[in-house]
Amino acid sequence: MGILSPNSPNIRLQRLQKNALLTSVPQGLTLVLGDILSLILSSLAVVSLGGWIQFSGLSFQSIVVWGALWVFWRAYQGLYPGYGRSPQTELRIHVISTLQLLVVQLVAALAVQRLIYNASAIILTWIFLLPIALVVRYAVRSILIKFRSYGRPISVIGAGQTAGLAIAHLCSNPEYGLNPIAAYDDNSALHGTLIANVPILGSIELALANPKTSHALISIPGARAEIQQRIVNDIYGSFPHTWVIPDLFGVPNQALRPHNIGSVASLEIRNNLRSIQARLLKRLFDIIGSVIGGTLLIPILIIITIAIYFDSPGPVIYRARRLGKNGRNFDCFKFRSMHQDAEERLQQILDSNIEMKEEYEKYHKLKEDPRVTRVGSVLRRFSLDELPQIYNVIMGDMSLIGPRPYLPREQEKMGAMVQFISQVSPGMTGYWQVSGRSSSTFDERLDMDRFYITNWTPWLDVIILIRTFIVVFAGKGAY
Repeated sequence: MGILSPNSPNIRLQRLQKNALLTSVPQGLTLVLGDILSLILSSLAVVSLGGWIQFSGLSFQSIVVWGALWVFWRAYQGLYPGYGRSPQTELRIHVISTLQLLVVQLVAALAVQRLIYNASAIILTWIFLLPIALVVRYAVRSILIKFRSYGRPISVIGAGQTAGLAIAHLCSNPEYGLNPIAAYDDNSALHGTLIANVPILGSIELALANPKTSHALISIPGARAEIQQRIVNDIYGSFPHTWVIPDLFGVPNQALRPHNIGSVASLEIRNNLRSIQARLLKRLFDIIGSVIGGTLLIPILIIITIAIYFDSPGPVIYRARRLGKNGRNFDCFKFRSMHQDAEERLQQILDSNIEMKEEYEKYHKLKEDPRVTRVGSVLRRFSLDELPQIYNVIMGDMSLIGPRPYLPREQEKMGAMVQFISQVSPGMTGYWQVSGRSSSTFDERLDMDRFYITNWTPWLDVIILIRTFIVVFAGKGAY
């Protein structure tokens, strides 16, 4: 009988799995505690309403039982610790799992009690839990990330362009919980160099012989099919967790759904925004959101109107022609943030300053813009100049979330992207606003708008809306 050496494949695999558990279990338990705290806060919020709600179903035993079921259901769906979940996927699981428990508890109460005396308390508890649990989860995870205690280390197999993009995205978005620490490639010229600040340690054979992590991300989309098959099978046998980036670069990735046709794997690519149901849902979201938001913002709108009126001569609101859905131009309403002779001022500065001319040609904006008024600079910093576009949303010219509203004269620079982007209504905010805002180049904005259109889901819209509030309140990246 042979004796397994400490470096045998089975022993290494067991060691990697053990290390992975020692990493993921404490992080998952921390997030569980956050959810328990959220449940307590939600229950206290309902109890505090007292007086006009029946609380017969909010006993301690009821909260413990249904809270435990909620936590177990979320654990089954992979939210503890939830590595590798995109923000919109995580949001979808969070909302659906919570609403499912709400329905189940209501049905159980009806079956047991015949009449639901405590329906209001049950519904309010879960409805309060939706935002509270999301905020607490984000806060707990942010603390873990700050102390470098969230995520698992991963090895990247391949060091090409796609691998670099994947590594850069994971490093700039630590909430994914996948932390690249090593890369491997059979190109010996790359050994000892860095890819997106991650060291390329050696060949793929080295990764197989001495894996440093339990998770491998294979990124060799350009390799021939037989080579990919061999590498995937080898890596799969050496790493407990294996992900593969397929040769589908540029294809909508949020709309992919795996299917099996016998022993053959296939991917369904959904075009969500072509669905009539999706368009109706998006329009309904726009109307409800703009009406409620516009009503709540009335005091702020009045204050801004007064400030603009006394700051500089000219109308408070101006109309800017923008490229709309199906190539139709429309009047986009904004609070005036510039002087009335803005175009003359712009031409003078572009004629006299080469550096500012180059900046304007690259970003179509100026950081130190002589056209902007004192009040206008504040409005632009926090994107308050765009609030009148709520009217455009109500009228159907715009959406709350969508591509950037482009100028008609920018169509030539947009090229073939004009028809693609004009499939949908432009948005008050969008993917590019929360990803780069004014620091993004024109071509980068086009790429971001293309990503949004091809990967749209209602959950992506909600994530963009949440991030918009964060970016706007921080005054980040706008001028």
